[in-house]
Amino acid sequence: MPDPKEILPLVPDLSHEVDEDDLPHGTTPTASTAELRELVRSHGERFQPILAVLRDQPWKELVTSRDLMDSLSAQGLEMSERTLRLHLAELAEVGLIARHGRKGYHLTPAGVEVTRELTIARRLGSILYRMEETTCQLSFDLAAGTGLVSINAYVIPREFILPLCDELEAVFGAGLAVGSRVLVAGPGEDILGRAVPAGCLGLGTMCSLTLAGMLMRRGAPTHPIFGGLLHVEGGKPQHFLEMMRYDATTLSPNEVFIRANFTSVSQAAHTGTGAITASFREVPMSALPALRAVEAECAAAGFPGILVIGRPGQPVMNVPVHEGRVGVVLATGLNPLASLWEHDRLKQHSQRGAQGSPQLRLDFSRPMVGPAPYEQLIPYQDFRRRATGLLIAAGASA
Repeated sequence: MPDPKEILPLVPDLSHEVDEDDLPHGTTPTASTAELRELVRSHGERFQPILAVLRDQPWKELVTSRDLMDSLSAQGLEMSERTLRLHLAELAEVGLIARHGRKGYHLTPAGVEVTRELTIARRLGSILYRMEETTCQLSFDLAAGTGLVSINAYVIPREFILPLCDELEAVFGAGLAVGSRVLVAGPGEDILGRAVPAGCLGLGTMCSLTLAGMLMRRGAPTHPIFGGLLHVEGGKPQHFLEMMRYDATTLSPNEVFIRANFTSVSQAAHTGTGAITASFREVPMSALPALRAVEAECAAAGFPGILVIGRPGQPVMNVPVHEGRVGVVLATGLNPLASLWEHDRLKQHSQRGAQGSPQLRLDFSRPMVGPAPYEQLIPYQDFRRRATGLLIAAGASA
């Protein structure tokens, strides 16, 4: 196999300022997967941080050089804009990334394969620092009804909109989600930096980071421990069935539970008994009064999400708590999506062996997470009307 340095591409001359329009539009690898893998290993200090950022934002169709600079700076990696562009030129030339002018970059299929393997150590526990980073960006004021909240957003195909309306109303009505509002984007509009394609709707539900941000601003900082599968009976939380620590995984724990078909959120919403996704956190004992105050304000405002608050140093839902801390269980914004996923799974099972096309899956609707203005959200009770109107308008303009 050739020396990795021998397959490095020619890059723009350092003697002049590099413009993104001068960079190659590489989309086809110029080396084998093994050579690309060795290339990234040999030049890890330059390439791996950039590739990791591109992989960490799969919901964005294109990631701009400014996005890359901000993400690298947040990791403490100082790099000039020109140096970044040179590295991007090299990555594009060998086919690890593709460039679309000044609009941004994305990983090629070869880049996805190589990056997934070589950034595994970097990504271990990365969900934890991304959660903390997002929490620090939030500014939601419950009393004023303004500020930034954290959103789980996903793109839903037209075929799922009517069952989504039913499931959404049931899950929110049962208090198994966070808050009582949702973000909606029609075809051609934007949701968390991703364009909603024709025949789809963008849906955003508030995630537990919104509650964590509220608590932090009120003097009750929470430390996320794990995402769990919580058994609910008679509409009340009972105990955890499964758990995954945030600092020991490369994936969203609750998304894993949903895709593994472990949840029964729809059943919990309709009958009061089932398994939902939840987040387990710890709060300093001295912050318990603030935590209780926020819980009371949320209850008075009809803003569900705080499911259980424990006692100092005492187990919560069969889970031990560190000395001097209080356990708290929060609902997650993925529960509405889990309910729709379950609907799709059951429908596929009932249609197994039937004639006709197979039911469309939600595999490409991976949740995105990011901040959004609370003022843009609508009551979940209005979702059916808004969704129907957007789809009719999109059909008329097609």
